[in-house]
Amino acid sequence: MTDLDERIVLTLREHAEGSVDAGLLLAGAVSRGRVRVRRRRTAVGTALGMVAVLGAGVAIGPADLFGSDAVPTGPARPASAVVPAAPPLADGVPGASARPDLVGADPNVLHFGFTPGGPRYLSWSVEGGVEMARLDMGGRSVTLELAASAEAFPRYAQGLPGGIYVPTKKGVFDGSVSQADTFNGKPVWLRHWQPTPGVYARASVIAQDQRDLAAVAAGLRLDRAYHCGGPLRLTALPTDARVTNCEVSVERFPAGLDVLLTLGRPTVSGLRVGLSYAVAIAEERTRGNRTIAGKPANRTPQGDALELLGFPKAHLTADFGLPFQGFSEEDAATVLAGARVAEPLDEPASW
Repeated sequence: MTDLDERIVLTLREHAEGSVDAGLLLAGAVSRGRVRVRRRRTAVGTALGMVAVLGAGVAIGPADLFGSDAVPTGPARPASAVVPAAPPLADGVPGASARPDLVGADPNVLHFGFTPGGPRYLSWSVEGGVEMARLDMGGRSVTLELAASAEAFPRYAQGLPGGIYVPTKKGVFDGSVSQADTFNGKPVWLRHWQPTPGVYARASVIAQDQRDLAAVAAGLRLDRAYHCGGPLRLTALPTDARVTNCEVSVERFPAGLDVLLTLGRPTVSGLRVGLSYAVAIAEERTRGNRTIAGKPANRTPQGDALELLGFPKAHLTADFGLPFQGFSEEDAATVLAGARVAEPLDEPASW
C-alpha cells in the first residue's frame, strides 16, 4: 500500500460514523502522495479507484488529488502578482562552490540555486546524499541532481518515468549529452558534468531536443545555500533524532504546496512531518483531543499520528505509525511544538 492509499484509508476510517471532511481528505492524500508522485506512478490507478468508491459521498476527482491548472476555490490573483515559489535563502551557509563536500550532507539545506528570473521550481528535495530540483522550462520538466560524488546518484534519474535506467560511469561527467531512451516517442536526454571541482551534476529531460539542459546548466548558481523546508522549520527534535529527508512540491503553487520532512534515529526508520496547504481547504479546525504547547491538536483514532490545528487552509501532521517505527506520540508532540510555519503560506517572501 502506498502512502497515498494509506492516508485515504486512514481518513475514511476517521469519519466512518460521520460526514467526510473533503478538505482533510485532500490534504492528507496530497501530503502522503504528491511529493513522492515522481516515484509512485502506480498510485494513480489506486487513487482513481478510490474516487469511484467515494463518488456517492465526496465530490473529489483526479484533478483534486493530483493538481490541475484551475484553482478550486479562493479569490483570483493576477498572474503578475504571484511570486514564484523557491527555497528561501539560508544566510551564513556556504554554497557548493565554497564547500563542495557539504552537497547532499544536510537534508535541511540546498547548496545551489539559479540566477534571478530563471526557471520556475516545481519541486526540490535532499535525500540519500543527492540534492534535486525539478524545473519548469516552458512546459517541459527538467530535473537537476547534484552530489558530492558520482557514486551518490541513484541508478534511476529522479524526474524520469520508472524503468528508464541511467548508468553512471567514471569519467562520464565531462559535460557531454547523451540519449538514454525514448518515452512516448520523445527522446530522453541526459547531461553529466562538474559545475565546480568536487560537485557532480546530472540533468534530464524528455523533449525533442536537448536545449533545456544547456539552459539549466547556464543558470545554475553555487555561491549560495537555501533552506530545503521552505515555509516549514523544525526547531525541536527528539533525543538522537535528525532530519534524514526533505521533499517539497510547489507544482500547484499558489493554489497549494506540500512539505514532507522525515526524521530518523540511528536504529529506527522514521517519523514523517507533513505540511499541506491548499486553497481548497475551506474549514479551519480548532477543536481537538490534545494540547501541544498551548495549541489545540488531534490524535487520530488509530493512534499513529498527531495534527497541530489552527493553520488557515493547511494541515500540519506528525505521523509515527507503520511502516515507520521507533517514535512515540511524545516524540511527535515535541516536533510539532517546535515547528515554525511561515504565514501567509502563499507568499514566499514570508518563508
